[in-house]
Amino acid sequence: MTPDAIAPHVEAAKRLLREIERHADAAIDTLNSGNGSQFLLAIQERETLLSQLSQVVTALNRERTHADTRGPRESAEAKAMIGKLAGAATSVMASQERLVMSAAAERDRLAAALRRAELPDPVASQYAAIAHPLRAGYLSVTG
Repeated sequence: MTPDAIAPHVEAAKRLLREIERHADAAIDTLNSGNGSQFLLAIQERETLLSQLSQVVTALNRERTHADTRGPRESAEAKAMIGKLAGAATSVMASQERLVMSAAAERDRLAAALRRAELPDPVASQYAAIAHPLRAGYLSVTG
């Protein structure tokens, strides 16, 4: 397979991988700032980019399969291009792990805050007891 046959696919994949990595960083920033709607938007854009990457990888695989039927295996230059693409993919996987860890930490923080909010507040209960002391009740038969 010639490098010219796969070069457009490799470049498109590398561009998408860079964009996916950038979106992971943007998603983490919006998550840290507490902007939930922006976080969801960044995740949706990331999903779109992943879908596009899947299409490019399918086209690259199709080109490689087609080249296998025509002649010799990949040239050294083509293998180097695929190696660089694999390196870029590894970097994106690391950004994905950072994003997952950040989202899990935020989820855990919010869950803990929710649990604390459901607990009775002893200080508020004490002040409520002082502010509204129990009154002796009187029963009237005449109304």
